[in-house]
Amino acid sequence: MDTVSIGVLSLVTLTLFLMSGIRIAFATAICGFAGLWILRGYDPAASLSAQSIIGHATNYNLLVLPLFIMMGFFAYYANITRDIYWAARQWLGHLPGGLAVATVAGSAGFAAACGASTASAAVMGRVALPELKKYGYDDKVATGCVAAGGTLAIMIPPSVLIVIYGFIAEESIGALLLAGILPGLLQAGSYIVMLLIRFKLNPKLGPPIRGITWRDRLTSLKGVWGMVAIIMFVMGSMYTGLATPTEAAGVGALGALILAIPRMRFKEFRAAMVETIRTTSLIFAIITGVLIFVHFLGFTGTPAALATSIAGLDVPPMVILICILALYLILGMFIDGIGMVLLTVPILLPTIKELGIDPIVFGILVVRMVEIGLMTPPVGLNVYVLKGVAKDVSMGDIFRGCGWFVAVDIVNVAILLAFPQIILIIPQTMIK
Repeated sequence: MDTVSIGVLSLVTLTLFLMSGIRIAFATAICGFAGLWILRGYDPAASLSAQSIIGHATNYNLLVLPLFIMMGFFAYYANITRDIYWAARQWLGHLPGGLAVATVAGSAGFAAACGASTASAAVMGRVALPELKKYGYDDKVATGCVAAGGTLAIMIPPSVLIVIYGFIAEESIGALLLAGILPGLLQAGSYIVMLLIRFKLNPKLGPPIRGITWRDRLTSLKGVWGMVAIIMFVMGSMYTGLATPTEAAGVGALGALILAIPRMRFKEFRAAMVETIRTTSLIFAIITGVLIFVHFLGFTGTPAALATSIAGLDVPPMVILICILALYLILGMFIDGIGMVLLTVPILLPTIKELGIDPIVFGILVVRMVEIGLMTPPVGLNVYVLKGVAKDVSMGDIFRGCGWFVAVDIVNVAILLAFPQIILIIPQTMIK
């Protein structure tokens, strides 16, 4: 059996492992190590696996992950999340469907401090759903805007998923993070426009908030200005070249801690650190398992063979790209975003480069497809997380509430495909 066939067989075996419920970190490590053992023998397999983990998992650039995660947990435990939502409520509550609009805007604000989608959905669910329920908003609309708003956290920087893509694709993490700004704002703006139209056509979905004064609006900014300043510094320092992504993340985490100290007891500080360690450990476990598997695939030549085969098809590159994105849409229904990116990017990226598609554009499009997968059955993780908060709303109603947002997302993907400069304009002008 040739090495490419062994690689394909390992992919089939890995798929069966994942379908059986084995954790992705263990499934990839087992398949990768077993493949190296078959190709090279036990001792070389053990040595290559250890070198792969030590050589990549200790990469300085990966330090950005725990720092951005820490920044998000400090913002949460200091109740900055609630302040962001309250400011959005005061400024946007008077619009048609004002609370739903404020939920999306608040989610976008929290996304700039938190890079994890499920965490954002859980936090905003606890903050926004009681308010939406209090004013009699339709359950499907209320849960849909929270679940969809949560997906903004993996597009608007700092994004854990974009950092992981940059690491595995060996692209500039700073450029990728900045590339997510305009698509993230486009996504949030599109959600808001869709909600305004729906509520204008059907006011029974939920009332606007009356009686908000300019004094109330200005007062609401008191709790958010500090976080806004930190986020602007983090993004601005990367854009101007003043700091690397890791240095910017360190400043962001320290700034969030300084803001949080007056608001946190030691209990909350400890909880933030424990959650940071737990989340980081989970991500690094997946990364190390996938690194072994990717190292094995490199020896088989499977990615290169796949790239040559696809590039040789008499089909326009745009059609191939759309087919790949459709594949992500299907995978997103069954596999979590981090695992999906780590598994597929090393295999597909040679094909993308062979087709002449910018890896930064591809990375942002992949993240967009992952976002859609977080809201679609049967494994829409944001929906399952939200169900734990909205216990009185059925899973079916939450998924139906997400349907409008999924439709908007597909339109947004089409816009990004037609106008990739939306993705590239900021990273192309950044000072390197």
